[in-house]
Amino acid sequence: MAWAQLRYAGSDTAEPVVESAQIAFARGHAGYKLQIQASGTSSGLRELCSGRASIVGASRPIKTDEMQACASANVQYVELPIALDAVVVVVSVKNNWLKDLTLAELRTVFDPASAGKLISWKQVRANFPDMPIRTAGVGIKHGTFSFFLESIGLQSFIRSDFKDFNDHNGTAQFVSGDEGAIGFMGLASAQSLENQVQLVGLDLGAGVVKPGVDEMLTGKYDKLSRTIYLYVNPSLLAKNSATDKEFVKLLVTGTDKFVRFSNLLPLRPLQYQENIRRMASVQTTSPRK
Repeated sequence: MAWAQLRYAGSDTAEPVVESAQIAFARGHAGYKLQIQASGTSSGLRELCSGRASIVGASRPIKTDEMQACASANVQYVELPIALDAVVVVVSVKNNWLKDLTLAELRTVFDPASAGKLISWKQVRANFPDMPIRTAGVGIKHGTFSFFLESIGLQSFIRSDFKDFNDHNGTAQFVSGDEGAIGFMGLASAQSLENQVQLVGLDLGAGVVKPGVDEMLTGKYDKLSRTIYLYVNPSLLAKNSATDKEFVKLLVTGTDKFVRFSNLLPLRPLQYQENIRRMASVQTTSPRK
């Protein structure tokens, strides 16, 4: 197996897009294997700004303090929006009673003040069973964590008995085995794990909506919809092999196709053309000192 010099770090939501590109690239480059560490958006952006990863996936835009860290380290990057996704609420496929929640109910379930107080589903809604509430999802290093909590009005704080996992598979396994458990994850992950979890409809203020592509496109689920990004360090990429650079070219020029393979929603064609233009401009100019 011929490992590439190129290293991907960051979001496990963006990771399938990169992996789809790698599979396509390997058809003409036998043995090509990217170094992949999907350890979460925040971890990935730290690796970007420390110059350890050429490509980073992010399920949110880079934050001001992360921009400052890159600037302090004299690390430049190219931001490439690649797809739309949504964060969804899931329960076990064994659960036949939790079909929907209001935004206020959802916020209360995950609220830090609910730990030790809101312990039964019957406290959430009178016709729910008297069953223990258990909450789960990816941890604080993941962009999905902060995006979900901020979107429902909790500003990145969560109940102390929340069970955090390194990836969405862990969340799905936990939720699938407990009828009273509730979790959150990306829509694409939930769709790929539909044998374990099912979606909960949410009333975000205009009636119950069960998330899907149509709901994202029409704006009915916009409160929990988000853009997925790739960040590229052109100076580090310039030090990679010609084969690595060829792979990145394929990734950028074929992003819309790889996004579809990953169950994410593609952006407009003009955005992908702009991504190609951005990469071409940094590849033909010398990095600033």
